[in-house]
Amino acid sequence: MEAVNAKDPYSPCNLCPRRCGADRTHGKTGFCGTSADVTVNLSMIHRGEEPVLGGPGGCGAVFFEGCSLRCIFCQNHRITKATGKGAVYDENGLADLFLKLASEGAGAIDLVTPVHFAPSVAKAVRTAKDNGLSVPVICNCSGYESVSTLRLFEGLIDIYLPDLKYHSRKASVKYANAPDYFTTAAAALDEMFRQTGKAVLDKNGIMTRGMIVRHLMLPGNLFDSKHILDYLVSRFGNNIYISLMSQYTPMPHILENEKAPEELKRTLSSGNYDKLCDYLADLGQTNAFVQEMSSSGSLMIPAFN
Repeated sequence: MEAVNAKDPYSPCNLCPRRCGADRTHGKTGFCGTSADVTVNLSMIHRGEEPVLGGPGGCGAVFFEGCSLRCIFCQNHRITKATGKGAVYDENGLADLFLKLASEGAGAIDLVTPVHFAPSVAKAVRTAKDNGLSVPVICNCSGYESVSTLRLFEGLIDIYLPDLKYHSRKASVKYANAPDYFTTAAAALDEMFRQTGKAVLDKNGIMTRGMIVRHLMLPGNLFDSKHILDYLVSRFGNNIYISLMSQYTPMPHILENEKAPEELKRTLSSGNYDKLCDYLADLGQTNAFVQEMSSSGSLMIPAFN
């Protein structure tokens, strides 16, 4: 594991597993689609996360532009690279944004895809906490992260909310051009769990610390999903929560692409999702969330800038 370059972590940039080496400090864009300018496309009170997150005030969601994984079916694909419409923040401004969301009633700060800006975001979180931020901070990410970069968040992130998307190399190459996805994400999840430990809920059933791992079931991928659940239960069991998601929605950029995999052009089979839910229960996982099939669709996709 290589350490993050302390002198300038953005140049050459090797913060994510792609290790593209871009000179993001001087305006070049990395594989993540962004320079070193920390860009927020949207911030809002969001009530669509798992029920143990945020409580009645919801989560103060901060959607960063750019992504180091960029799955071909992503529902947030419009902001997986720089749009030219986001707001650029320095570390103090970002800290002020977190504090503003908390003052508006957010029960947690939900950092959505922040890790390609980790050096700056970590400093902003520290500043916000030093200035009175008392609600949990969530790192909501793809799971495809470098352990050395995650260590910049040591003591700063209260709740990790990663995906574990693919088990097989075939699936991760097909959907994200990331042949090392599973091994890389498995190491990243171990680091996240090391930092936060076993899930902790307060007296009202709201999470204050721990990890929730999401898995979005994809059409035609029942067996890959079963392998994911096998791994999570055997590795972490009920020390974490598993969120099994049925909300896959074929986005227009997939439906209009003749080269896109045919299975991604259809919605998820309710029968297969039910089988996967039963499978998770049979594994003995009780700390889990499942979704109604009506969760699919574009209703919960934010109106990005």
